[in-house]
Amino acid sequence: MTTMEPMTGEWWTDWEEEDPLFRQLRLTVRQTLRDSGGSPKQAWDALTDVGAWDFGVPLDRGGLELGHAVVSMLCEEVGCSTQPLPLLGTLVTLDLLSASSTHPGLLDQVRTGELPVPIPGRLPGLAGCLSTGLEWRADPAGGRGLLSGTAGPFSVGVQPGALLLLTETGQGPEASLVTLPATGVELRELADRGGGPTASAVLTDVRVSEESVLLRGHEAEQALARVGLRVAVYQAALLTGLAAATLTAVVERIRSRQQFGQSLVKHQAPRLRVAGLLARLDAIRWAVADAAKSLDKGALGSSDAAGLLALTAETALDVTREAVHLHGASGLARDSVVASCYRRVAWEALRGGRPTLLWETAAGTY
Repeated sequence: MTTMEPMTGEWWTDWEEEDPLFRQLRLTVRQTLRDSGGSPKQAWDALTDVGAWDFGVPLDRGGLELGHAVVSMLCEEVGCSTQPLPLLGTLVTLDLLSASSTHPGLLDQVRTGELPVPIPGRLPGLAGCLSTGLEWRADPAGGRGLLSGTAGPFSVGVQPGALLLLTETGQGPEASLVTLPATGVELRELADRGGGPTASAVLTDVRVSEESVLLRGHEAEQALARVGLRVAVYQAALLTGLAAATLTAVVERIRSRQQFGQSLVKHQAPRLRVAGLLARLDAIRWAVADAAKSLDKGALGSSDAAGLLALTAETALDVTREAVHLHGASGLARDSVVASCYRRVAWEALRGGRPTLLWETAAGTY
């Protein structure tokens, strides 16, 4: 955008430097979400229709294998739409199923949108670290083990078809896919105070069958370490999209609101505050794009991913908090975009870990 061009409400969502085909794919995803009808279920079905769940699936498993830059773009656009979809859990499940040849039926169910899969609680950490709030203990009856605990929150704008449970067992990490409903598993919907429907999962002595286990032991450890890097970039992209949606609403608000006989956007103070937030948004968008490209090249390290996630989490929290003040009292309304993004970012920003600990990981001191 040159200095002679008027600023539109979404100029910062345009990427003039993008490859034309990549740009067209971004516009297709964006338009799909806008035309989906507004409900999370309609958005989910629309993304399924354009083959979004195949973007990251390898070619030899029947997917499109478009790369992490494309999947990150998908996460950013879903964040920008503010739809509360079980996006990260579904992408992680597809990644784990694609790495294993033992569950072809489950892979087909997930990639066709039939089986939305959230991850209760924390996302897979860097270097394969798990901290989901679920506890594994030996089964007194001689079975494989029992899972108990409470984990959340996670988005349930679409009814989950299964839960991806990541736990530390007596034989190392384990990833299992438990289809719902299941004995001992209760989904408790949390009060929707903005940000979309959320829930927590309460597990009471859940016996995970052998058929539900995707990966375990050393194989699971390697897969989760790989997935942890990817999830950091995807979550950073999702947070970036939520921050962009917030600023879009703020710009529209200050353009329409009148004060002292003229539009609020004409006043220097709010203009400077919005300009500062846009500069920070631009910085994290470039950081996410660069990290996704490095991920495609196999050149992204855990310290870089930790720094990226810490930066985007802190920026998204600051942007949404400041946006509430800029938006005025209406920004506190439960159904406003600003309040919705603020409340969702408040817990989404912590799913990959506390920013202070992530900075320590990035610096090599944790």
